[in-house]
Parts: sequence; structure tokens; C-alpha cells
Amino acid sequence: MSQGQVFTLTAAALAAVAMFAWSQQQKAIASVPDDMPDQEAGTIDGALGNVQSMVGDAVSSVTETDAQANTKAFLDMIAYSEGTTKNGYSTLFGGGTFDSFADHPRKLFSFTNQAGQSLKTTAAGRYQFLARTWDSLRDKLNLPDFGPESQDAAALELIRQRGALADVKAGRVAAAVAKCAPIWASLPGAGYSQPERKLTQLVAAYQNAGGAVTA
Repeated sequence: MSQGQVFTLTAAALAAVAMFAWSQQQKAIASVPDDMPDQEAGTIDGALGNVQSMVGDAVSSVTETDAQANTKAFLDMIAYSEGTTKNGYSTLFGGGTFDSFADHPRKLFSFTNQAGQSLKTTAAGRYQFLARTWDSLRDKLNLPDFGPESQDAAALELIRQRGALADVKAGRVAAAVAKCAPIWASLPGAGYSQPERKLTQLVAAYQNAGGAVTA
């Protein structure tokens, strides 16, 4: 195994190794005679404590790693749903692009929805923020610009406001999508008379982005 391959071991694998080591240590301690000197018994107890700590750290790492991967995948899924995958953070409504991340571009576009209504929108960025929504999030989070990191933070805040962040981290995709539908018109059940993705399409995009579905 090369050095590069060594570092690709997942946190889950590390946790499994730690759990095995712990079980082996418990078996060893169970076989220790009752009359073993206190000093030697203390050494074994200390070793067990170290293994227990290693197991706890590994399990925590698994949880944190999975949550981060699921969160990133969910944001990628929203970009797919909103049709901004190609141009990403610099996407304007309709597929065009803007040049500066200094602020929301605030360009106004006209469109007709599926109900035949003539509407206007300022949607922009990877997550198609309306200018008024962006202004509120920018002020609340003290965001410095309309750059990628700011857009990600603002999208996560919208997800949190909908009570869906825990679902996102845990991989409960259907529940998270249902809660976030009022925010993004492209999500199933949004009800804005605009094209909506199917949940199966979103789950596939989420999994392709590295997310794990738990429910």
C-alpha cells in the first residue's frame, strides 16, 4: 500500500479498528488473575482508558466527517436543482453570469411562470438568492461580500431557519427537501408554478456528490 493509499482510510475504518482493539483489550483484562499486583493492574487499566479514548475520538470523527460530507452534498444538490451547476456562484437568473462578487448583482429579470403570470426576479448566485433575501442574510451573518464562502454560509442559514440543518447533516434527504421547498422553487412541493425536480433526481444528485442517505 502506498503512502497516498494509507491516508485514504476513512474515519469509519479507523473506528472499526479502534473498536476491535478495545474488545481485544477487554478480553485480556478479563483473563488477568485477581491477585495481580496493583501496579501491573493499574498499567492495564491505563491502557484500556487510552483505547476507550481512541474509540470515542474515532466515532466522533466519523460523525463529524459524515455530517460535513452530507452538508456539502446537499448544497451541491440544491445547485443541481436550481440549474446553477455549470456557472456556480456567478450564475444569474436564466443562466447568464456576473463578474464581481463584491455584492449581489441586483439585476432584475422578467419571466412568465407555468400559471401564465408575468413576474420579476433578482435571483442570483449558486443558490439563486433574491436581492432582498440576500440583504437580510448579509446583515444577520455580517457577510463581507457575495463570494462563494458567503453564499454557502447564507444557504446554510436558510436551511437552519427552516429547521432542516439536522436532517441535512444526518442524511435525511427527503425530510430536508420537504422543509426547504418553500425557499427554493425548484424543489418538489415548492408550489411556485415553476419547474420542480423530482425527489428521485435530487437523491441521485446528492449521492453523486458524496452524500449518504439514511432515510
